[in-house]
Amino acid sequence: MPLNSHDLDGSLKGHALRNAHLRERALRRAETAPPLARLLVTIRAQILGLTRLELARRSKVSRGTLRDLELGIHTPTRRILQQLLAFYQRCGVPVEHLEELRRLYAGAGDTLEQLIARLELRAGSSRELARRVGISAATLWEYRRGNFPLPLELLRRMCAAVGEDAPEGETLWREAERQRLRQRGYPEALVEFWVLCGRGGYSEKHLSSLGMSTPAVRRLRYLELPPWSEVVEVARRLGNDEEVQNLEGLWRRDEKSQLTGLPDAFGSRLRQLRKKQGVSRRELADLFDIGGKKPARIIKYIEEDGFYSAQAYPAGLVALLTDRDKERESLLADWQQRRTQFHRRHRPETRFDLRLARELYGFEPRDMEPILGYSSLEYQKIERGVQPLSDTAYDRILRAIHAAGQRRVEALLQQRRQRDAERVAWQHPPSVAALITLLARREGGLIPLSRHLKQLGLKGLWTARLRAIGHGEEVPPWCVLERIARSCQVTSCDDVHEDWRQRYREQLRRICPSPLGVELRLLIGEIAESLRDFSPRLGFNYSVLVRDLQKIDRDDSVKWFHVERIVRAAGLPSDDARWREIHALWSTASDRRKMPSPRRWAASAARQD
Repeated sequence: MPLNSHDLDGSLKGHALRNAHLRERALRRAETAPPLARLLVTIRAQILGLTRLELARRSKVSRGTLRDLELGIHTPTRRILQQLLAFYQRCGVPVEHLEELRRLYAGAGDTLEQLIARLELRAGSSRELARRVGISAATLWEYRRGNFPLPLELLRRMCAAVGEDAPEGETLWREAERQRLRQRGYPEALVEFWVLCGRGGYSEKHLSSLGMSTPAVRRLRYLELPPWSEVVEVARRLGNDEEVQNLEGLWRRDEKSQLTGLPDAFGSRLRQLRKKQGVSRRELADLFDIGGKKPARIIKYIEEDGFYSAQAYPAGLVALLTDRDKERESLLADWQQRRTQFHRRHRPETRFDLRLARELYGFEPRDMEPILGYSSLEYQKIERGVQPLSDTAYDRILRAIHAAGQRRVEALLQQRRQRDAERVAWQHPPSVAALITLLARREGGLIPLSRHLKQLGLKGLWTARLRAIGHGEEVPPWCVLERIARSCQVTSCDDVHEDWRQRYREQLRRICPSPLGVELRLLIGEIAESLRDFSPRLGFNYSVLVRDLQKIDRDDSVKWFHVERIVRAAGLPSDDARWREIHALWSTASDRRKMPSPRRWAASAARQD
């Protein structure tokens, strides 16, 4: 029963009079209570005329909870407030009192957080509001706390779901976005630009489709202003004429202020060092094992646009291009300064030192498990500031990242030293197979090498034959290898010649049973590609040379004159040790003829079996 001052004159008696006194005392006590507690007491004692016990029994809210709420000790939870609002609506409490109760609980609605809280009350609960707009309750909680930027389209759907005015919510959204971007160090022109993008439902990934160039998008990532001419078309698609004119004024003002700042010194200095050393972008990309159709463009983006790549990481680039410690420190300081500007876009609680140290050496979050023992998800929580971290643990992580990074840089330098050695290894090949392999690597493959040799006038060196020589399946005459080496400007062939003698001698021994025949054919192979090419040096018919070699191969008795003219035609001087060796083999040919050769012995053994 509502409280009436005439009831205290004597018309009430017993429990009714006692309850009236309790309600009156509650109202006097509520005069000094907080606004929310005072309104709760007013609705209960003055409008509904209930004692605290009666309200507890009828609303199913405990008496102790009601006492704490009316005394201002606690603020009601959303569930308790919804329970009370539902009871008040059933009891016919005026709408203006209910709206005032919602306003006091959720706030005046002057901020986006208060607006979302009011929308949750209207929907009945945060879970119900999230269900209506198709998101999770946890995501809605992040939006309300300001941890995630709230999309304007989602806010409009939330307002429509509970019947709230969308224009008021859009105004609060704009102010919240401006405040969020200003806190992260955005220039005023970029603040207005990204507010317009957010209003249109566009993010950074959509700017290219709107007509903005890739270099301009990269500059926006570093909170830098590209020329207005590269932005004006996008701005016209995002706002009306007045908004575009206002944005242009802010843009030109902030553009002048940015001109006084330091440019991107890291990329330009890298380009100067690279050109000074005569290193191409492709060579750097190959050292970092960058794949794709155009790996050199990654280095181009780093030099021209300040692009960051985990493959061509900054510490590795600096170590490859300079060996002076002071210059390395200066370059990395320039990179850290500009990269810090890039990370200002992220949440302020992010531990930027850890992220910069990780990016300095090109590590991904998944790389932290073998280095620190943290999984990818655990390390991301640490880096984003979600998980608390002591100072000692912070220092330990930094030291471990730098130690692992130095090992990675040293491995990169060792790889460069190996490639430098391989790059000049073709000038001093150790063997026949290495000669072909290293030249093919220099030219970019066996097919380009075959094409190059053909252009130099060398014939009979098709790709399959070069591959067989490189794999050790074929040992051509020395004159063929000598022409290849001379045409490709190989400086030293001593090791190759020695290797050729051993392998060519072994090849001849498999087809020629006579040691004398092996040595003579070895001499011929050094200066001629075949017996027909060698016969003009003798001055008689090719068939005579073949007949003489057949007799020598059988260790038949031949005069020294037949052997001598072959040796002299090969250009071997008489005082050479090989001349004396060949003469000794000729003089012992009759003794070898009396001994059964391995082939004859095997044939006779087969006949006996």
